[in-house]
Amino acid sequence: MPADGNLWKQLKEEAPKLKSMGFSSVWMPPAYKSMKGPDGVGYAPYDLYDLGEFDQKSSVRTKYGTRQEYIDAVKAVRENKMHAIVDVVLNHKAGGDEKEKVTVVKVDPDNRNKVVSDPFEIEAFTKFTFPGRNKKYSDFIWDFMCFTGVDSAAGQPECGIFRIINGYGDGWQELIDTEKGDYDYLMFDDINFRNEHVRNEVSYWAKWYYEQAPFDGVRLDAVKHMPAWFYNEWLQRFRQDTGQEIFAVAEYWSPGKTDVLLKYIEATNGSLSVFDATLQQHFHHASRQGKDYDLSKIFENTLVAADPLKAVTLVSNHDTQPLQALEAPVEQWFKPLAYALILLRDEGYPCVFYPDLYGAHYKDKGNDGNEAEIWLDKVENIDKLLQARCD
Repeated sequence: MPADGNLWKQLKEEAPKLKSMGFSSVWMPPAYKSMKGPDGVGYAPYDLYDLGEFDQKSSVRTKYGTRQEYIDAVKAVRENKMHAIVDVVLNHKAGGDEKEKVTVVKVDPDNRNKVVSDPFEIEAFTKFTFPGRNKKYSDFIWDFMCFTGVDSAAGQPECGIFRIINGYGDGWQELIDTEKGDYDYLMFDDINFRNEHVRNEVSYWAKWYYEQAPFDGVRLDAVKHMPAWFYNEWLQRFRQDTGQEIFAVAEYWSPGKTDVLLKYIEATNGSLSVFDATLQQHFHHASRQGKDYDLSKIFENTLVAADPLKAVTLVSNHDTQPLQALEAPVEQWFKPLAYALILLRDEGYPCVFYPDLYGAHYKDKGNDGNEAEIWLDKVENIDKLLQARCD
């Protein structure tokens, strides 16, 4: 999306049309202030309480608009009898306000349990005071005791993964999968949920967030890097605080590991749904292989086949589009077929990606560091598929 602050206004205007097309829910990108202020897409969250209200990170508005424009957009979605689903990014924080001296060890990025240095001291931006907000809504100050690790040290050109050893608890948080030894650390300042003060703060924030612009569901970012018990506890408390059975879908992006997704659903007591990463990967491969792909096997080892009531199905999303770290684009010719496979069946909760409905154009750098220009076209006849589902 262009960084023009117009998305919330566009959503408000488009809400009646989306409803008429057959949509029952709208998943919105993160609404709070990012490390990059007016340019940040929201997945490098700085201040969760700043919905486009405070002069922080070089702007008042976020990339998508102001606080009031956001509230108006959520209201328009619900007034048009659709569910508003908000994006919750609690794995990490970015853009700290002050440096702190922290004792760390460096770890192997391919095996985060392997320590490759003696303990040493660094200065890291782990203190978040939010001076632009001046303690409005919350006076909680984040410091190094709130984090498990960082990826950079002030004044040092070399980046890496530095585990904090003088913080709250020892080692990484235990996860349900052994990818990269322990994939707790993803990016920026990794939040430590063993700290009860952190848990209380993010639960308080969730209730506050709901009170600002009541919504119906949450999309939970990067859950594979967070202990399963946390969201189990957080959702239970959130639902009790609001008195609502808030819908939740988790992004656990491990294509081909449906057994792990099922294990995660079990570990969270079936309290949330999960995106079907394996089915999306199958769409990607089928579109690349063409006539050599066996369509009779496209649902094999997918979450929607194993647990259709907990599977959210999709063709593309912001991570799988070209030039992203997890890119797995589905070729344009195959997209109508892929959407038919998720929209024209009872199993799963299908999700339509914005560019497939509206088209999109952007420039970005790929994994090779080179910038490219990408055009994403609308999916042919997607309106007819949506209508067929409604009928």
